[in-house]
Amino acid sequence: MKNAKSFLAPFRAIALIAFFCLASASAHAQTPTPNEPVYIQREFMKVLPGMNADYLKVEQVWKTVHQRRKEEGKILGWTLYHSIYPSGTNSAYDYMTTTRFKSGKDIADSNSMTWDYITKGMGKEDLDVANNTGKTRNLVSTSLYYMMESASPGAGFLKLTHLSAQSGKGDELEKLEKMMKPVFEEAIKTGKIATWTFGSKMYPYSSETGDYYRVIGANSLQQMLESDNTNYIETAFKKVYPNKDYAATMKSFRDIIEIHSSELWVKVDETK
Repeated sequence: MKNAKSFLAPFRAIALIAFFCLASASAHAQTPTPNEPVYIQREFMKVLPGMNADYLKVEQVWKTVHQRRKEEGKILGWTLYHSIYPSGTNSAYDYMTTTRFKSGKDIADSNSMTWDYITKGMGKEDLDVANNTGKTRNLVSTSLYYMMESASPGAGFLKLTHLSAQSGKGDELEKLEKMMKPVFEEAIKTGKIATWTFGSKMYPYSSETGDYYRVIGANSLQQMLESDNTNYIETAFKKVYPNKDYAATMKSFRDIIEIHSSELWVKVDETK
C-alpha cells in the first residue's frame, strides 16, 4: 500500500487545485478542438542507479492502467519520454511522463482512483512490478500546464522550452504566439518540423522556470537538429505574412520574453 500512496500522491495534490483549473479554463476564450488536450500533467523521474531496465518494466505495467483510463474516457492519453539533453548522472531527471486531460473536472476525478482500480486485472507478476515502483525511481516533480495553441500535437522528438513574459506582457505574448500559429503550420506542411504547441504553466509557478512553455516537435533527431540550424521560421513567416516585417516581429518577442530552459526529449512509449 505504501507504493500505492506514493503513486496516488500527485493526483491528490492536483485535486486540491482542480477548482482553480476550472476557473482558468473558463477565463480563456480559446475553444479547444474536439479531443485536443487542454491540461497536461508532466511528471519528471530520476531512475535509481542500475534500475533503468526495471523502471521501464514498471512503466509498461502502468501503461496498461493508463490505457484503461483512456478507454474509459478519464484521460486523453499518456506518453513516456526519455531525456536526450540534458542527460547523465548529474541531471535532475531522466524520464518524463505526460498525461493529458480534457478538463479540470477530469483532473479532480483522477483523485478517485484506488489501488483496487489500479491493479484491476493484473496478474501476480505485474502486481509485483507495480508494488516495486518506488524502488526503481524517484518522482522529482509534477507540473500542470494548460495548452493554449497547437498545430499537429504529438511527435517522436520534442524540444520543451520554458519561458516567461515580462510583467504585464502576458496578453501580448499570447497574441504574438497565436499570430505565429499559421507560420508553424506552414513549417509543418513543408516538413521542417512535425508539431508546435504553446501554453501556460499553471502549477507550480516559479520565476526560475517561467509561466509559459513552447514545444517544437520533430519526427527524427536529424530533423530536430536541422530545424535548429536553419531559418525555417523566417521562410515560413514570409510565405504566410508577405507584408509583415519579420525582423520587427522577432524583436517584439525578444523584447517581452525570457527563455529559462530548453530540453530535448525522445518518445519511448504511449497509449494507443
